[in-house]
Amino acid sequence: MTRPVILLTGFEPFAGLGANPSEEVVKALDGRAAGDAVVRSAVLPVDHATAAVHVARLVDELDPRAIVHLGLAAGRARIALERVAVNVMDYDIADNAGYRARGEACVAGGPPAYFATLPLAAILAALLGEGIPAYVSNTAGTYLCNQTMYGTLHALAQRHHPARAGFVHFPYLPAMVAASGLEQPSMDAGLMVRAVEIALGVITRTT
Repeated sequence: MTRPVILLTGFEPFAGLGANPSEEVVKALDGRAAGDAVVRSAVLPVDHATAAVHVARLVDELDPRAIVHLGLAAGRARIALERVAVNVMDYDIADNAGYRARGEACVAGGPPAYFATLPLAAILAALLGEGIPAYVSNTAGTYLCNQTMYGTLHALAQRHHPARAGFVHFPYLPAMVAASGLEQPSMDAGLMVRAVEIALGVITRTT
């Protein structure tokens, strides 16, 4: 019997940064068991035109039970469980393809927003219970992270696919702060990995 799959995605580095914590976390968890499911990881390009194409192909290939996107949110001190994705692309910086969206729709004619379908309250309670700093965020921004969350939820809705999906943002890694010399919050990669393990456990128990 084939085990159910949880699709876990992160992003490559962007904006001249030397690393992206989401990439490290998904690579660390690829192939791991999560309850009765198995984790399949992918690193997405920070490219407005191709990130969603990669996700769609993975959904077709894996038919996942759940999809958890991970990304970096500089300046945040806690793990952010994103509640909502809005139908807006408005980039502060260009993506890795050199494109800078200005007030565009993620999906032309799509709904104004989608809510995450992951069990956010249960995940938050589990993280806080383990002493991991986390919160439910009401803004995923207007860059690739929000666009990917919106695009995935829209595609699942259009296809009537039962997979639950959402997005989790991480702070900088300590080494990234050390390299930048800036006053920025950070979090150890091992703690991020543990947080995702806990979240996946909650998801497998509730889906």
